[in-house]
Amino acid sequence: MQKKRYRFILFIILAFLFIPLFVGITVRAEVDRESEYSDFSDMNGKKIAMLTGAPFEELIKSKVPEVGSLEYFPNLPDMTMALKTKKIDAYLMNNALAELSVNKDESLAIFPENLGENTFGIAFAKGSKEREKWQQAFNEIDQEAIKELWDKWTGADYSIKTIPDQSWPGANGTVKAAVCDTLEPMSYVADGKLVGFDVELILMMAEKLDVHVDFVGMEFASIMSEVESGKALLGAGSIIATDDRKEVMDFVEYYPAAFVLVTRSNLAQDSSVSLVDKVKQSFYRTFVKESRYKMILSGLFLSCLIAVTSGIMGAALAILLVILRHKDIKFFNKLISIFSSIITGVPVVVILMVLYYIVFGFANVPAVLVAIIGFTIIFGIRVFGVIWNALRAVDPGQREAALALGYSEKLAFRKVVLPQARNIYLPLIKTQFVMLFKETSVAGYITVVDLTRAGDLIRSRTMDAFFPLISIAIIYFVLAWVFAKVIDFVDFKTNTRKGNRKIKGVD
Repeated sequence: MQKKRYRFILFIILAFLFIPLFVGITVRAEVDRESEYSDFSDMNGKKIAMLTGAPFEELIKSKVPEVGSLEYFPNLPDMTMALKTKKIDAYLMNNALAELSVNKDESLAIFPENLGENTFGIAFAKGSKEREKWQQAFNEIDQEAIKELWDKWTGADYSIKTIPDQSWPGANGTVKAAVCDTLEPMSYVADGKLVGFDVELILMMAEKLDVHVDFVGMEFASIMSEVESGKALLGAGSIIATDDRKEVMDFVEYYPAAFVLVTRSNLAQDSSVSLVDKVKQSFYRTFVKESRYKMILSGLFLSCLIAVTSGIMGAALAILLVILRHKDIKFFNKLISIFSSIITGVPVVVILMVLYYIVFGFANVPAVLVAIIGFTIIFGIRVFGVIWNALRAVDPGQREAALALGYSEKLAFRKVVLPQARNIYLPLIKTQFVMLFKETSVAGYITVVDLTRAGDLIRSRTMDAFFPLISIAIIYFVLAWVFAKVIDFVDFKTNTRKGNRKIKGVD
């Protein structure tokens, strides 16, 4: 019966993914480059979005005083998807990203009036002496070369969009640069590498300073924290040097920028596009082009590595805590109780960010290691709670009976109490581990390119949500099922009560 159920689930998944490839349905795609709205008064009462960490609320309200609501999204693909599905009515973006987004998707348009002008900037910690050196290096670059660089990365010819190798000696060491990896053409991932206008400009400056640059991709909202904490010397990725940001950061300002609104286009002209072709193109852009399937495999490996390592170490931590708690020492009891309350009461993503930006803020600890430490603590505390409550659920009379039969305290615990508690806590631990694996999806908040983050990077390039989200959902579902079955198998092999079912003396 179970096999039939699993076959049915597999059939539904495959049908959902691949039936469109064989059905010749035709949809209408209508093209027009005019915005759905013509002036700022049309935006009153509308929902306008911006990237998390972008302080442009007052700018929007200065043009649209009766804005309906302000929404925040972690990346451009999410905002674009929200706009196309009418969850928002517009989003604020700089001119470079807006123009590229509109050129990629004919259902989008740029609002006819901009909201103001400023400059793009490379961010440094407030008071950083290094900023002066990089400013001097920037001043030595010919302005015509910068203009050519802009045309290269904002143009349509992708064959020339490559990053030069860092072939200079690098006698002055290596610096770390935190850059957003989802904002084409300024900084994004292509062929598994960080590229873009900002990336190449930083390399031009680095060559003059004779330093090598280690680029680390992350969400836009994490860049400032990375620079302020000292984990990175500089931050880039379509950052606009506003007055608010200048109060907390220093900048090397390098190119003019304008604030614009991206809206839905006012569709007018019709053209026929086969749904079969759309699905095939989506599949190609998601998995085949630039070998993007490798990003998913790499993200899958990191997610499994974090989950399995944290699961093993967390289980060891839980056993240690159970032993300490079983000794019933007042100091340890209180300490474990306080620590458990903190870990269970704080969201997972907050714990990871506190560890990464505060506890290990000024230490050069890899983000993957911080994630493993964080999830080890979280899983260990949860498993400790499960095991301890299971032990307490065993009738005290069982222990007392064992002691009356001459068992020692340790033997009574190991032979009588623990086997009964095992039947209670093991199914719950299995559930906790599956939950742990799924929770690794938030590791991207501390720059780990896990499975979910890999999907975000692909969506930032394709502006297509279907295949990246569906494929990742299926992978999580299948692996969660596999992990659960593996735990069941290990339990069966190690549990003598289940494994040895033959009655002695009976052939």
